[in-house]
Amino acid sequence: MSISLDITFFIQLINFFISLLIINSLIIKPIRGVIARRKSIIDADNKDTENFTQRMNTYNLQYEERLQAVRAQMAKERDEYKKSAEDVSRSVLGKASDEARAIRQESTQKIQSESQQALQTLQANVSAYSREALTKILA
Repeated sequence: MSISLDITFFIQLINFFISLLIINSLIIKPIRGVIARRKSIIDADNKDTENFTQRMNTYNLQYEERLQAVRAQMAKERDEYKKSAEDVSRSVLGKASDEARAIRQESTQKIQSESQQALQTLQANVSAYSREALTKILA
């Protein structure tokens, strides 16, 4: 078996290249164009997503900073209110303690005066009570 190269081989070769050029211009180039456009759209979307993520991270950091500042302010105000409440409670407790002391002193004086009056009344009536008791005992 021998291979002979004649004119039909060259015609087939030219036909192949012409078909290759037609297929390239009608099918392959449009497909490559569509793929390139899709790739550029995807790249743009990825870039937009990256920009959005960076902005969100920036916003998130700003939010966290503001939140910490507000928390610090709230803690400061809470401490101030707590201190003020403690001062008021000390004042109220001091007044209540003073009032209790005054009431106790007044009660003590009242009890002492009442006991002295009772003692004086008893001493004044001792002789009458002793006579009455003796009469009952001797009678």
